[in-house]
Amino acid sequence: MRYTTIMGSYTERLLTLCMPSGEEVVIDLHEAMMQLTMDIVARALFDIDLQDSGPEVSHALGLVLKAYTTQMTSAFRHLLARLPLSLVPAVSPRLETAVQQLDGLIYCFIEEHRSAQYERDDLLSTLMAAQGEDGSQMTDQQVRDEVMTLFLAGHETTANLLSWLWYLLSLFPEQEDLLRQEACQVLGGRTPTLADLTSLPYTQQAIKETLRLYPPVWWISRETVEDWKLPEGTIPKGAEVGMSQWVMHRDPRFFEEPLRRKPERWHNDLEKRLPRQVYFPFGGGPHLCIGNAFAMMEASLIVATMIQRCHFERVERLPLEPEASLTLRPKHALQVMVQWRKGLCCNTTCVASPFAQRIISPLR
Repeated sequence: MRYTTIMGSYTERLLTLCMPSGEEVVIDLHEAMMQLTMDIVARALFDIDLQDSGPEVSHALGLVLKAYTTQMTSAFRHLLARLPLSLVPAVSPRLETAVQQLDGLIYCFIEEHRSAQYERDDLLSTLMAAQGEDGSQMTDQQVRDEVMTLFLAGHETTANLLSWLWYLLSLFPEQEDLLRQEACQVLGGRTPTLADLTSLPYTQQAIKETLRLYPPVWWISRETVEDWKLPEGTIPKGAEVGMSQWVMHRDPRFFEEPLRRKPERWHNDLEKRLPRQVYFPFGGGPHLCIGNAFAMMEASLIVATMIQRCHFERVERLPLEPEASLTLRPKHALQVMVQWRKGLCCNTTCVASPFAQRIISPLR
């Protein structure tokens, strides 16, 4: 499958560019995961390489994420928004400008694809070629909306998942050893493929347990389309109903020792035995995230590739604090010392790319 090849090759490139073989360096692992997932989704969506041809996209996306996080976590803005007077715009000028910049780039990609003289093998081309039952195709606005959702959701959420997984492994070295043993036995040092995923059950369990404890999307809401009668009363039509993955995933009614990290709890298809909407890291119903299979595949391939090569030792021993905005991300940098595994080292030389210079800490 083309996407698994993209995921594997970009993970290998990360190891080559930013983690010198045989050397111990300090890096911001969360930023590294953000850049890696951004590179992968850009290649899958637009068939571009951000390191070579798309720095504008990387910059614009970074501005959108930063501006949105600032707006979502601003108590002052939320307070003003509740007042009857329009003292503050719904969207901050900084966020609006950032979205406009990213929109401009996406519409350029759409125009380039429409005028291309050859068929391109990426998700954008697939979306543009899709037809409804009446033979109609999506407008540029509709394509832009789909692409923006895939780009934002397929980038930051997976990076957050990976960051929390590496963080938890730093707290539970015995689980890291089990992950590495499984990967080494199945893969023997090579990059995994789609066919290998069924042979990596503990890797899948570790990812599901990370999604349980630190769901990248920690809260969602739905609007009632009619009055909803409950034993406690009635929720009126048009009300907003909030559902928190963070709360449900830690409910002792459904999860034994809910605050304890136990990847093995997912053995024997626990997910299928749970009541609906108890475990819903990707949402549910008609609005289930369309990128859930892509994200699980991506996380599995990245973890299985990296766990064979290196170990991440945290520099800061204090607990990593979550920041709850649109997604659940680490509030501060996840600084780690990269230590290479003996016998499975990449015999490559580090290239001093701008990306490598940015994530490698001056502490090294």
